[in-house]
Amino acid sequence: MLKRVAPLARGTLEDRLAALVHTRFWLLVSLLGIAALLLRLPTLSSRSLWLDETYSAWFAALPLHELWTSVPLYETHPPLYYTLLKAWSALAGRSEAGLRSLSVLASVLTVVLIPAGARLARLGAAAERIALLAGLFLALNANSILFAQQARPYALQTLTGWLAVFCSCVLLTEVTQPGKPLRLWISVAGLACCAGLTLWLHNTGVFAAFGIWTGMTVALLLEGRGPRRRQMLAVGLAGIGALLVWSPFIPMLILQSVAMDKLSYWITFKPRNVTAAWSVISGWPTLHYPAAALALAGLYYLCRRSRLHFWHVLCVLALPVLALAAYSYLVKPVFLSRLFAWLAPLGMVLLALGVAALRARWRLPAVAVMLVLSAHAVLGFYRLRTEDWRTMLAQLTPETRPGDLILAFPNEVQMPLAYYMKGTAPVIYLPGPFPALGLARRYTGNSGAPNIALEDVARVRALVAGRRRVWLIERRADLYDPGGLVMGELARAYRISRIIDGNGATIRLYEMKGALPQTGNVTLASSPPRRADSPSVSFAPCRSAIDLMMASPSPLPAASLPGTR
Repeated sequence: MLKRVAPLARGTLEDRLAALVHTRFWLLVSLLGIAALLLRLPTLSSRSLWLDETYSAWFAALPLHELWTSVPLYETHPPLYYTLLKAWSALAGRSEAGLRSLSVLASVLTVVLIPAGARLARLGAAAERIALLAGLFLALNANSILFAQQARPYALQTLTGWLAVFCSCVLLTEVTQPGKPLRLWISVAGLACCAGLTLWLHNTGVFAAFGIWTGMTVALLLEGRGPRRRQMLAVGLAGIGALLVWSPFIPMLILQSVAMDKLSYWITFKPRNVTAAWSVISGWPTLHYPAAALALAGLYYLCRRSRLHFWHVLCVLALPVLALAAYSYLVKPVFLSRLFAWLAPLGMVLLALGVAALRARWRLPAVAVMLVLSAHAVLGFYRLRTEDWRTMLAQLTPETRPGDLILAFPNEVQMPLAYYMKGTAPVIYLPGPFPALGLARRYTGNSGAPNIALEDVARVRALVAGRRRVWLIERRADLYDPGGLVMGELARAYRISRIIDGNGATIRLYEMKGALPQTGNVTLASSPPRRADSPSVSFAPCRSAIDLMMASPSPLPAASLPGTR
C-alpha cells in the first residue's frame, strides 16, 4: 500500500509545481522582480561614490555637445551611457541613489526578462521553469547586485547583452525550422538593436559581438539544418543591422584607440587571470567551483537536447573571454574580470539547466546549496568596504584653516572632490586640472590624467613657500608618482601630523617642522593609519575589489576596494 502511494505523492507534487508555474507564471515573475529590487536597495545610498562613479557624475553634468565631441578624445568609454545618465538624473536627481538607480532598474529588468522572454517566445513549460530558476539565481547573484549599485554602464550592458544572446538563440531556432517568418525577422531586428547597444555601452562590446556571431556561425555549420541561404541571410542582416546601430561611434573609437596606444596602462595580465571571469559570472569567489560544476552539467544537458544551441552557448561563453585575454597578452593589457558581467545571465541559465540535468532527488538540494551560498555572498557584498570619499572629505572640510594649501593628485580626483566638496576651499591639482591633455609625460589611466614628473617638484616648492600647513589628497600614488616626488618634496620641510584614510584614497596633513604639534590622534575615515613619513615609503597597489575577489576563489580581504578605471 505504502509503496503504491509514495510515487503518486511525488508525481502530484511535480504536477502541482508545473501547474503553479503555468497558471501563476506572471505572478511568480512579478515576485521575482520585487525580490531582485529589494536585494539591490541596501547600501545603495549609504556608500560613497567611488572614483569611477564620480567620473559618471562629472560627464553626465557636461553639455551634450562637449560630451559627444571633446570628451571621446580622452575618455575611454563611449558617451552613450553618460548621455542616458544625464537624462535619468534630471528625473532621479544627482544623489548617490539617484545616479545609481538607472543601474538598479537595468539589473531588475534583466532578472525579469529571463523568464518573461521564455514565455513570450513560447519556448514551452519546461523552459519557463528553467528560466524562472535562472532568474532567481541572477536575483541573488552578488556581482549582479554589486553592478546594480554602481553608476557605471555594466548593468545596462548586462541587460542589452542578455537580450542579444537571447535573440541569437531564438534566431538559430527559427532559421532551422520551416515557417514562422515573422518571428525570424523579429529576432533578427532584436539581435541587431541589442547587439548594437551593447557595442555602444562599452568598447569591449566588440568581443561580445565576436562571440555571438561566431557562435551562430559555428552552430549552423556543425548542426544547422535547412536552407543555407536563408540562414546566411538572417545572420548577415543581423550583423549589418548591429553595425549600422553602432556606426556613428566608429570614428570616435578610432580616435580613442590612437589615444589608448599612447597610454602606459596600469593593468597587468597573466593567463591565469582568465578564470577570474567565471567568478564574476558565477557571482562571488565562494561560488566559483560549485557554479562551475552545475554549469558543466548544464552544458551536458544542452548537448544532449540541442547540439545547435550547445555550440552557440559554448562559443558565446568562452570566446569573448579568450579573445580579450589574447588581446591583453599580445597587444595591450586591458583584461578586467568585470568586463564579463554581461555574461552573468547566460551563466545563470546554464546553472538552471544543470539543475534540470540532475536526478530528481538531487535537484532540490542542489538549488538549496546554491541559494545558501548566494545569500552568503550577498551578505559579504553588503559588508564590503569601498572607497569612502564622502566620509574622508567630510572630515577634511572642518579641519582646514585660513592659509592652508590643499594639493591633490592625480588630477582625476577632481571628480570626487567636485562632487563632495562644493563651495569649500580651493584645491590645486597636480600637474593641472582635469583633463590635462597633451603634456610631454607619461599617462597611465586615461589621456586626461598625466603622471607626476620632475618639473612638478619646482612648482610644489613654490606653492608651499610660506605655508605652515599643507593638505595632500592622493590616490594611487604608486601609479601616478612612483618615485614619490611630491611627498619627497613635502618631507623636506614638513612632517605628517594627521592622516585621513578613505580606504583607497588618503589625505595627509603636513605641518612645518618645528611647529607646535596638534593635539588629538590621527583621524581615520575607515581604517587604521598607515605610516607615510618618509619620501622612500613604498606604496602597494590598491587593487579593485572586483579584481581581488576574482583573482582567486579565496575570501575577500577586509579592506578591499573598487579600484581604478
